[in-house]
Amino acid sequence: MNGDIARLLRWLQRAQPPRGALWRALIAGFIASATNVALVVGAVALLVDSATRPGLRAVVVVLVVIELFAFLRSPLRFSERLSAHRLGYAAVTRCRRWLVLAVGRLNFSQWRTYAAGDLLERALRDTDELQDLWLRFVVPFVDTAAVMVLADVVVAVLPPHGHWWAYALVLLGVQVLGVAGMAWCARAELSYDRELRAKRGHYRAQLVELSAVTPELVLLQREGLAQQRAAQSVLELQNAEESLRRQRRKTNVLVVGASIVALAGLELHPATSPVWLVVAAVIGLSTFDGLNTMRAALHAAVEVSGGGERLEALDTSPRRGSLPWPADSTIRFDEVTLIEDDRLLVRDATMRWPAGSHVALTGESGVGKSTLLRALAALDDVQSGTITIGGVALSELSEEEFRRHVAYVASEPGLTRGFAVDVVTLGRAVTQDPHDDLAALGLKSERTTRFEELSRGERVRVAVARALVTRPEIYLFDEPTAGLGGDETTRVLTLLNATNATVVIATHDPEVIAWCDDVVELQDDGLLRAIR
Repeated sequence: MNGDIARLLRWLQRAQPPRGALWRALIAGFIASATNVALVVGAVALLVDSATRPGLRAVVVVLVVIELFAFLRSPLRFSERLSAHRLGYAAVTRCRRWLVLAVGRLNFSQWRTYAAGDLLERALRDTDELQDLWLRFVVPFVDTAAVMVLADVVVAVLPPHGHWWAYALVLLGVQVLGVAGMAWCARAELSYDRELRAKRGHYRAQLVELSAVTPELVLLQREGLAQQRAAQSVLELQNAEESLRRQRRKTNVLVVGASIVALAGLELHPATSPVWLVVAAVIGLSTFDGLNTMRAALHAAVEVSGGGERLEALDTSPRRGSLPWPADSTIRFDEVTLIEDDRLLVRDATMRWPAGSHVALTGESGVGKSTLLRALAALDDVQSGTITIGGVALSELSEEEFRRHVAYVASEPGLTRGFAVDVVTLGRAVTQDPHDDLAALGLKSERTTRFEELSRGERVRVAVARALVTRPEIYLFDEPTAGLGGDETTRVLTLLNATNATVVIATHDPEVIAWCDDVVELQDDGLLRAIR
């Protein structure tokens, strides 16, 4: 349970809006809530005072004040809603920024897992819902607490006849105990809510599974098995829903009980005028509304807790180091083992490629060449061993430095839609004019050429030009010439040869293999063997 509270505090911090927006929302909500209470109390007090003092002059001042409260209520509520809207927008912005950074740290295996189904889309919805931690939890909870304390102070110090401190302290004690009791119930409610979410997930999984096998079960005349499993899932889900409803009913009973005790405390009141007795009674009765608002705020915190748990599951990637790029860019594998989908792809590989090497990585299709390139590009983790550049492990290098000095081009480059020239330079610290590279690759660099209109071979050459614009020291290519003709392949190799950088290419192309200085074969048994 302490972990749940810690998670709540983390997300409150992650989604915390600017302090100015937060204070405006808190002040607007407090004034609007206090105005509502004052309007109700004042109206009831006016009726009582009018009954005991029928003269118009006796009530005119109070009537004017009440009318002012009534007039101001609408603009105050509008200001509150406007402040809340700005607060929510700021909270969503902070949450989505966190999500982008968290997803950006996912390695290839994690991304492939999380991108399946609707998980990433649901993550966006979760970040939207997390604004409720401030909108429906913190702001109403704090405002309501402040208004109740103010009302208790009014009861204690304003009545002109007698001292009401005893009742004010009783009222405050009841409110504090009520809030503490609701917080305790919310802790239990969080456990029931987590169980309900698990049962819902199990129920959906059962539906998917049964929808696939039910036709075969019907042919086998065993449809009763499907009905039995479906009924069991429904029963478990209904039981979890009922458990959560029972826990929430306990909170409702607590609110009602605390409000009754607050009214019963009026027995402690001293001799006073009927007006102040009614004012104290109405303020005591408003305890129900205040505690009910706090109950709803705690429910909101529980409801968005599931989104926080799901989002934190995305924040599992280890942080990159902070070391600068080394002076020597020699690549070294030390007993590296790679496993993907429980399949051993690389076993205890030990290799050394000096700076400026041209290395061809060969092997049968599906043997694991792409996985090895991704590990070298720090896009996937090795199961054991280390990959170093200049003696520094990839995980210890600064992410920014690493991406500036290493360029990776996948076999199917995923590039942003738009004009081809813009795609080449988007998000890159350009150190040279890309038009020359595009021309050298046989591509026209007209401003109106759109990336989605290009053929596969043209898209690959655009990706190569994009890798070249930052002049990195290491290039990693996965089958870059698979869709190219002989002349186009020669253009790519000539351009790469002029960089004097390290080039590692996974390929089956004989021309590329002949161009490389070293040829390394990845075999079916996971051995990485130098053949030239």
